[in-house]
Amino acid sequence: MSALSRRGYSRRGLLCVAAGLPLAATLATPCVARAETESAIRGHQGKKITLKMGSSQPTHTQNAHTVFFDAFAAELTTKTKGDVGAIFYGDSQLGPEDKYPNQINSGALDMMMPISVWAPIVPEVGVLTMGFLFNSLEQLGTVMDGNAGQLLKDIYKQKTHAEILGWCFTFGARNVLTKTPITTPADFHGRKIRVLPSPTFVQTFKLLGADPVPMSFNEVYTSLQTGVIDGLEHDPSTILQFKFYEVAKNLTLTQHIFDPQAPVISDLTMRRLSDAERQAVRQAAASAVLNQRQKAAGEAQQSLDALKQSGIRMIEIDRAALADEVKPLWQSFTDQHPASKPVLQAILKATGRTL
Repeated sequence: MSALSRRGYSRRGLLCVAAGLPLAATLATPCVARAETESAIRGHQGKKITLKMGSSQPTHTQNAHTVFFDAFAAELTTKTKGDVGAIFYGDSQLGPEDKYPNQINSGALDMMMPISVWAPIVPEVGVLTMGFLFNSLEQLGTVMDGNAGQLLKDIYKQKTHAEILGWCFTFGARNVLTKTPITTPADFHGRKIRVLPSPTFVQTFKLLGADPVPMSFNEVYTSLQTGVIDGLEHDPSTILQFKFYEVAKNLTLTQHIFDPQAPVISDLTMRRLSDAERQAVRQAAASAVLNQRQKAAGEAQQSLDALKQSGIRMIEIDRAALADEVKPLWQSFTDQHPASKPVLQAILKATGRTL
């Protein structure tokens, strides 16, 4: 399938989801696409102020970002009687996500969600993307609602001009999708795996013996096709939405990272709001976080089921053995970034382990 036809097919699938079908159902359910000229706006203008939320995720799907946004925007509108609105700018309309932190700090952008892209400014957030810290989304939520989450919020607040409004989930753990199967820890050796351009992601896969390849997201599909990379690591929903299953058929269930999504808002934006409006933002975000979490596990399972239906082979692997290989990163990372050590210790204490 050509890149152009693939994008067209993807858009039809995205429009099906926007029309109300579950994310996973787009694989097999026919849908008449809406006109390409239809507005891509998600959200609505406020009578006084309209918040801009940037994202790389598609505008017209149910994904980790839009599920939060829809609940947040609806409640914010209600609480402010329409004075404060919000618009979701997905599909990287506002540029790549690694540029968003500077836009947030300058007030050019009001809101965003991925926390990992803040690592150049707040390296301590990298503690959340070290491998094998969590075993489930539920465990992640419990831990981040406790001392670990508050410590990281405080560090983030000290180093940025923004505020973390809560801890959302991705739609499932990150696993490894490859063209040839990985069934044992030794099979990682020498494999070229696309990872996020983040030091902890790179180091995690180096410790597994793989050859990690930091790469822009829009290059992944073609790189899989041409053999530039052997595979990638991502959550099931993203693998499904972007149709990576078309060119790689083996999903090793490493569940190596349960990385949270963190809706953040610029301090400069908050200063534009009244006390009552600021309170409304925080209350709407807290409610939307809970709503998003409730849907995350179900969406993740739907995506896994849809991948199975597409012919993907699901491979169990010895996670404990993988965790042992990656554990040295916990110590080296906290040695390099001492402020992150209390965060890691809080995570380990909450999950019954020690450093």
